[in-house]
Amino acid sequence: MFGTLKAFAFIAATLSASVVLGAATASDGGVIITLPPRSKDVGIKKVPDAAHPYIAPGPNDQRGPCPALNTLANHGYIPRNGIASFEEILAGTREGFNMDRDLAGFLAGFSMMARGNAFLNKLSIGSVSPQIPVVPGAIDGPAPPGGIAKHDRFEGDVSMTRQDFNIGDDVHFQIDLFDEFLSAIEEFGDDNALHGPKSIVNMKVMQEFKFQRFQESQAADKTVSFHSSRIASSYNEAAFILTFFANGTDGLLSKQALTSIFQNQTFAPNWFRRSSPGTFDFIVDTAAEVLAPHPIQPGANVNGVYVLDPTDTSCNAAYSDFVLNNLPHTLNNVTQPTFKKNIQTLLKIVATPFGCPELLPAGPVGQ
Repeated sequence: MFGTLKAFAFIAATLSASVVLGAATASDGGVIITLPPRSKDVGIKKVPDAAHPYIAPGPNDQRGPCPALNTLANHGYIPRNGIASFEEILAGTREGFNMDRDLAGFLAGFSMMARGNAFLNKLSIGSVSPQIPVVPGAIDGPAPPGGIAKHDRFEGDVSMTRQDFNIGDDVHFQIDLFDEFLSAIEEFGDDNALHGPKSIVNMKVMQEFKFQRFQESQAADKTVSFHSSRIASSYNEAAFILTFFANGTDGLLSKQALTSIFQNQTFAPNWFRRSSPGTFDFIVDTAAEVLAPHPIQPGANVNGVYVLDPTDTSCNAAYSDFVLNNLPHTLNNVTQPTFKKNIQTLLKIVATPFGCPELLPAGPVGQ
């Protein structure tokens, strides 16, 4: 009996500690967001492990335009229902892909402010969820947060395997676009003794396919939007795929592994995460290499004509566009203590990897 009570006390203490460390609820009902310390678990590792089997999403589970997040949810590295906290996204992307904390922090932090509920520390990796109510004070309009699947801010034009919002389905995987990706591998890919001829996605594949997708969107979508932040997101996505989807055993991205994550939203057999953390600078440098052969200037179609944006002289054009044009200006007016503290925490996290002075949101509301 005494041993049982001690065991119960230990379990209760452990659960209490996990609440304090992971999702502490404040007196005003908000959930405090914290930036965890960098993990020391940063080596190569087989993914998934036995604790993270693939389970297909149920009818009420959220999935969206990001194949990496969808795959992590299908394996339980983030909540399988597709509703995650800031800390859960950082933990899941580190465990599944060995993503560095600052890179994951920027992505999760921006998304939480743009399309989540930063008061409750909840973000849908898909669309609107009944689990995430309207942001306090309706500071971003009367509707609940749209999740990262809602067009603009996070999701945008010139996707690899989703259509532009104005001309088709911008959320769900499109097999015809993926077939174009496979065709680029057939033309520019590397041969491999294990996977066969033209089976490896190399830099040339990504360079040519990404430019092809821009040309297609620019021609078909008369309102295509490709401003600085979207160019950064689009080409960082390409860099992410090249570096994080590759097998950590040899650093090669096979057509099999690509198809497994993009089309099936599960990890390929005998797949290992990368052997060192993928950092923000590493992704930005790789993205610049993808863009280099076919430079694209920030702009948008106006009446079907691509009009360049004015020259940006800020510290970093992408960072300025992310915060000034995509985060609602009403985030500056938050008064609830926990909500205000969370916004301050996330704004600092978003600014840190750019090395720029911190900016305040200045974007439109309810979009």
